[in-house]
Amino acid sequence: MTDPNVTVAARGSGPVLAGAASGAYRMRLYDPETVPVLGDVLSARDIDAAWSGLRQEWGEALPVDLGTGTRAWLVSGYQTIVMLARDSGMVTTDTGVWNGEAGSLPAPLRSLFRPRVGQRVETASGPVHARLRGPLDEMLEAVDAAEVGRVTRAACDEVLGELGGGADREVDLMRHYVVPVTRLAFGTVLGLDPVTGRQVFEIADDLAAGEVDAASVDELSFVLGGQVMGRDAHGAPTPSGLLAQHAAYEGTDEAVAGMLSVVTGASLGMQAWLGQALLLALSDQQFARRLAGGRLGTDEALDEVLWDASPVTVLAPRFAVKEGHLFGDGAYVEPGDAVLLAVGAAASDPSVRGDDTWDGLGNRAHLAWGAGAHRCPAPRQARLIVRTAVETLLRQVEPVLTTGADQIRWAPDFRFRRPAALPVTLRPTGLAD
Repeated sequence: MTDPNVTVAARGSGPVLAGAASGAYRMRLYDPETVPVLGDVLSARDIDAAWSGLRQEWGEALPVDLGTGTRAWLVSGYQTIVMLARDSGMVTTDTGVWNGEAGSLPAPLRSLFRPRVGQRVETASGPVHARLRGPLDEMLEAVDAAEVGRVTRAACDEVLGELGGGADREVDLMRHYVVPVTRLAFGTVLGLDPVTGRQVFEIADDLAAGEVDAASVDELSFVLGGQVMGRDAHGAPTPSGLLAQHAAYEGTDEAVAGMLSVVTGASLGMQAWLGQALLLALSDQQFARRLAGGRLGTDEALDEVLWDASPVTVLAPRFAVKEGHLFGDGAYVEPGDAVLLAVGAAASDPSVRGDDTWDGLGNRAHLAWGAGAHRCPAPRQARLIVRTAVETLLRQVEPVLTTGADQIRWAPDFRFRRPAALPVTLRPTGLAD
């Protein structure tokens, strides 16, 4: 039933709730008749303009349609996102408390909202989450930074070598460079041979698309079981071997879920970060000149991407465990409501973003890594891989976009904003070592 304190009027591209400025209403999730569709927001060509428009019309929290009529709260305010992400006790990642039905969602969203048999680090909370998170942190801590750089350079050289050295070669950088480099590098870092790594990433992609079945999980259980015996060049267990046999896990299914979690997040996250960085370098002349001229180091450039073209749009969903005004007087949240933390919008929040581009460099208020216990477990490894991939590509070839930046389309992804394709012409620079 519609709250009598809410009235909806059309303005611009979306509805406006009367009394928004004064907070004199109690809007529940399904009160407005018309709300923005999440997919339309996340695929906008100018995402910052989209976030600004939503803030102007709705404030920092609004209901959005997940694609089939099912709704969630979308929160874009920095302070509120940080509060809710840091285990405030007002929300949980436990999908079992959601008041909706996963079957009503588009396939790519179902795995994030659907309760599944067994514990997963993304959806667990409290002591269970700490138990499941520990093996991932220990596995990634065992990775040597120098090895990451060496492995990534080798992966980049291999992929670029397969592309050939002919002049004016037309390729899709996402398909032919970004995806294979990030997969090959991260898989090798984890101690996976190319064939096994390909299997793991394919299953992870199926998971992200909502297409994983029992047979796929069984296959990964078999693959991961083989990693227990894996050893590196010094005779020590590989990182994936450490994960597969970790004592904290209560069964193979938990080890499989842990591997899928880190591989899915790292793979898609790095593809988004690397793709956005290359797009900015190829389409923004000022950014490219600063990068080429040394006034902007690669790390600073990657920080600027996190602020100006966030590769992360929305964190894994949270669910309200109590009712009330969780994000201000304007919205009234009920137990079980889904809550989406739009970290991609936080970087443009006027309360944390100054006018000077340099204000953001080295500052993690962009929230791309998340916050709290569920923060990204692999920011150091991701930065090393992406940095090396950017430097190696631009040292060996000169990519030139064959289409306008405004024609770039975005992959239909709930959590990561990455170009669906980056069509370029590659020209040798002659600078390769």
